[in-house]
Amino acid sequence: MRWHPTCWVILLGLLAALLPLVSLAHTPLRLEVNPDHPAANDGSLHTAAQPFGTITAALVWAHNHGDRPVEIYIHNGTYREALGTLENHRTPLRLVAQTPDRVRLQGSMQWPDWQWVSTNGAIQVYRHPWQQRWGAAGNPWTAYNIQLPALAQRGEMVWLAGAPLRQRLALAELMGHDFYVDEAQGVVYVALPEGVDPAVLEVAIHREALRLLNSAHIALVGLRFEHYGGAFSQALRIEGSQDIEVHNCTFWGNNWGGLEMHNSDRIHIRQSRFLENGWRGMAAGGIRDLAVHDVLVSGNNWRGGWAGFYDWDAGEKYFHLRRATFDRYRAIANQAAGLWLDTDNQAVAIRRSQLIGNAVVGLFIEAGTGPVTVENSVIAYNYAVAPNYLQTPGVFGWAAQAVTLRNNWIIENEGAQIGVRDPYPRRITLPDTGESVTITSKDWRLENNYIGAQQQLLLTTLRGHPFLETLTLGHNQWWSDRPQPFHLEGTPLSWQAWQQQYGSASDRFRSSE
Repeated sequence: MRWHPTCWVILLGLLAALLPLVSLAHTPLRLEVNPDHPAANDGSLHTAAQPFGTITAALVWAHNHGDRPVEIYIHNGTYREALGTLENHRTPLRLVAQTPDRVRLQGSMQWPDWQWVSTNGAIQVYRHPWQQRWGAAGNPWTAYNIQLPALAQRGEMVWLAGAPLRQRLALAELMGHDFYVDEAQGVVYVALPEGVDPAVLEVAIHREALRLLNSAHIALVGLRFEHYGGAFSQALRIEGSQDIEVHNCTFWGNNWGGLEMHNSDRIHIRQSRFLENGWRGMAAGGIRDLAVHDVLVSGNNWRGGWAGFYDWDAGEKYFHLRRATFDRYRAIANQAAGLWLDTDNQAVAIRRSQLIGNAVVGLFIEAGTGPVTVENSVIAYNYAVAPNYLQTPGVFGWAAQAVTLRNNWIIENEGAQIGVRDPYPRRITLPDTGESVTITSKDWRLENNYIGAQQQLLLTTLRGHPFLETLTLGHNQWWSDRPQPFHLEGTPLSWQAWQQQYGSASDRFRSSE
């Protein structure tokens, strides 16, 4: 059958009419948020000439009109908002700051109506009604005999000039630069140096900025998340989602965590900063294909430090990762672990990274079949803030299998540069298959590393026979002034004794003497 020429003309005309619609469906629609614009409002479709007044309204509009990609362009400013949960959003969506770090999503408010209460020397006490009533979060780890101090269970937060006021648990404890919440009376008290106006205080009133739930193809670019309160909460939470990008964002001054991710695929965190959060900057569990590039994690776990809680759940922790890369990851001066791979992390690569000056351990690899590869990195000057019979502040492995350390500088960590201690084997269930496996530390490879400390140990083990029997060494440079820098199964060893039992002919040793 042959088509009549008129049919071809009609068909081509229809295609010509449809092509702009197809192109339009794939071209991002740009929405703008600018509360300072005189025409700003939160009504119908908006343009640069008539922008949204809040990020929340723009996000709701984009979700309700999810038939085409959307870019929400956010003008510089402070947005004291809780955006809520974005659920089941699958169309590409980008939230982009006009200038990186100058779009502040802020979980706090400033109150102008504080009431003066008393003067004690140079300290002024003020009060304000308190409606949050968050209460103590409770201790979820009692079955593990973990004591979570009361101060660590609190979520209230008050900031002054870039620093948190210290929280007290009784009004009589106020001394200055601190605060107390009386939930029974619905009042918050602050004690400030004379001359400080309480109207400049930032008081956390929101627990979470944004939650991405069962969503995909979302990018957050240049945003700053700060002052979100609550315990066991975080400024940004990603759950059950795919293809999420966090680019050039800052998570600063949140009471618990900056970013937490669970059961998601293809998450990319790059050129972002996680600074001075009360518990941790970033954590994840059950992530497949995690990429962390050019990230700084620093000054976290100050609330844990207040309560003397530095271990167990504090710090940067990761569970059940599958294919994860930490490239140019910098964990500097945290009051907790710099990087903790805790339980069943597989195919993890740490490259060109710096784990320096952290208060518990630089790198902790725990209960995993691996492989974990660490290369071209610096792990240095980490220390033990509190006594722990088990951990060593440099690289520490417990039931850590298939670990490769290559081309690293592991130097001047307190206690030992490398510690492998298995007080007992670890039995875990792999979520992928339901298989139960027993893991001990073994199959480690150390190649071309510089491992040294003036007076600290180089390597120590506890029940580490599988580790020692399967250890592969090659071309490492060891350095120490201690006559016996190795401590294996309770026995100190000199370099010569180490070489005779476990060493490699290609390894070298020197001291400054």
